[in-house]
Amino acid sequence: MPPRFLRSRATRAGLIAVALGAVAAAPLAVTGSQPADAVTIAGANTLSDKVSVDWSKHRPARTTDVHLIAWNDFHGNLEPAGLNIYGKFAGGAAFLAKAVKDKQQQYGAREASVMAGDDIGASPLVNGLFNEEPATIMANLMNADFASVGNHEFDKGKTELLRIQNGGCASTGCKGAPYPVERHGKWTTTNTYPGAAFQYLSANVTDKATGKTLLPAYGVKRFPSTSGRPISVGFIGEVLQATPTIVTPTGVAGLDFGDEAAAANRAARQLAKQGVKIPVLVIHQGGFQTGTISTPNGCAGNLAGSDIEAIAKKLDPSIKVIVSGHTHAEYRCTITVNGVTRLVTSAASFGRILSDITLKVDNRTGTLVSADATNSIVENALNTPGTGVTRQEDPSKADPAVAKVVKQYVDASAPLANKVVGKIQGDLTRDASSVGETTLGDVIADAQLAATSDASKGGAQLALMNPGGVRADLKTGDISAGGEAVGEVTYGEAFTVQPFGNSLVTKTMTGDMLRRVLEQQFTGCGGQTSQKVLQLSKTLSYQSNPSAATCAGKIGEIKVNGATVTPTTSLRVTMNNFLATGGDGFTVFNEGTDPLGGAQDIDAFVAYLTAAGSTGLAVPARDRITPLS
Repeated sequence: MPPRFLRSRATRAGLIAVALGAVAAAPLAVTGSQPADAVTIAGANTLSDKVSVDWSKHRPARTTDVHLIAWNDFHGNLEPAGLNIYGKFAGGAAFLAKAVKDKQQQYGAREASVMAGDDIGASPLVNGLFNEEPATIMANLMNADFASVGNHEFDKGKTELLRIQNGGCASTGCKGAPYPVERHGKWTTTNTYPGAAFQYLSANVTDKATGKTLLPAYGVKRFPSTSGRPISVGFIGEVLQATPTIVTPTGVAGLDFGDEAAAANRAARQLAKQGVKIPVLVIHQGGFQTGTISTPNGCAGNLAGSDIEAIAKKLDPSIKVIVSGHTHAEYRCTITVNGVTRLVTSAASFGRILSDITLKVDNRTGTLVSADATNSIVENALNTPGTGVTRQEDPSKADPAVAKVVKQYVDASAPLANKVVGKIQGDLTRDASSVGETTLGDVIADAQLAATSDASKGGAQLALMNPGGVRADLKTGDISAGGEAVGEVTYGEAFTVQPFGNSLVTKTMTGDMLRRVLEQQFTGCGGQTSQKVLQLSKTLSYQSNPSAATCAGKIGEIKVNGATVTPTTSLRVTMNNFLATGGDGFTVFNEGTDPLGGAQDIDAFVAYLTAAGSTGLAVPARDRITPLS
């Protein structure tokens, strides 16, 4: 298929070509690529340190620096709210935009801005209410060039994703109008959603009907060099192959999700045929640092055993730079396999971290000489977080144009935020019993069970909820700006409790797996680094002794619906997609089989509140976990 040209900032500043890739077999190695030699790696311990990888024995006579600005997992977090990281208030669209634009101005025509997936989906109310359009508008205002699709880009199916890319009104209308749009070099507004000015990429996502990638497999941007000969960099975009297990079936209907490395290698081969010798993988999959983390520029554990490491081990030698995401972690690492060292970055989530990657390119050959990266915190306040501290905004760190558009959507979302969705009979809090059970955690787990208990929605028999995902108490005396009655719960209040928009996943687990999951609640058991007591639905009960000397001794009898669970008992268990992939150290969830994606957690929570009617939800007794002597 001939190259396709984009309507964006990058079209004017340089040349972007994108290609829709057909699924076909290709050799592993790109023609002419060779394993790296003379690799040097500089470790980083502080924010000012650099991680640098050098692939050349002999420094070329003339080189050009090309700069990649990258972020991931924005999830429509237009407002900074109380977002923070490393002791700093951080994030929010206007503040991320200022940081991005400052770097774009600094680097000029030798810069590309890329996103590693989940720009939309699992969003706060201010973005989700308007069909995820505001976050895309923000990326347009930030002059983004390319984005890999993330699993949450598929929350509403391929047709909706293509609308987000290409523009046009949703079936419910263009609720986010007016939309800012750039025309003839000037910003104006339109009442029709204009689509993304950047290009989504999906090298490993194939439309079953056409046999081609749903969106272009890769894009190319050309930059001016210091010797006048253009430099070409190819960007390959991908999402984790396991997307169908964490997205609702309707979201991935008609699509195949292929092996990440195989698809990237095919794209790299296609780029090589076009004379593009620098392929950069922008992928919505990642890893985690381990141990005590004190800097966004560290690489504790070097991503060992992570999904991104497994992918990197299978990549063509020509792919030496990876921009990753999905785990909401921050790092800049190197992975060396078979003599090839690769630079790998990730920028946390919600616009709190920004990655700045420098590629040094040989002007004569167009090949990569070296690369380095730095992660920086996107600060937004005059003060720092603390108990009872309210963020004091620093306007000098915000982009005024983006801030104005953010306010438009915040003001427009206020009616829904103040809508009453249910009632509670008493305070539901995160105050834990002696064995870690909370009333609010119980209710959320009950809501998730109710949403997935029907056979067509998973046939769940119990549900488990990670305590860190319960973000605020729900109290009868909390009155929002809408002025609801005591005990009434607004949508905005419910959303504050469950703000992540995680998808529900139901898996088949054995009684042995369930016991080992419960053991993983405790430090030192199954690799757990800190105690985290899972919240549980009313159908599950068990005995707990956190002070027992052995992991096995910490959990006593387990019952589901009153029946004792044996090691071979087969159970359908619901959790959110964060837990489903081993989040918070609960790796045993990865052993579950037959996963089925479900609704988002906030939808399940609101539906459960509404179903209680005018009587309201009662405060459950914290007796599902009982102390074991």
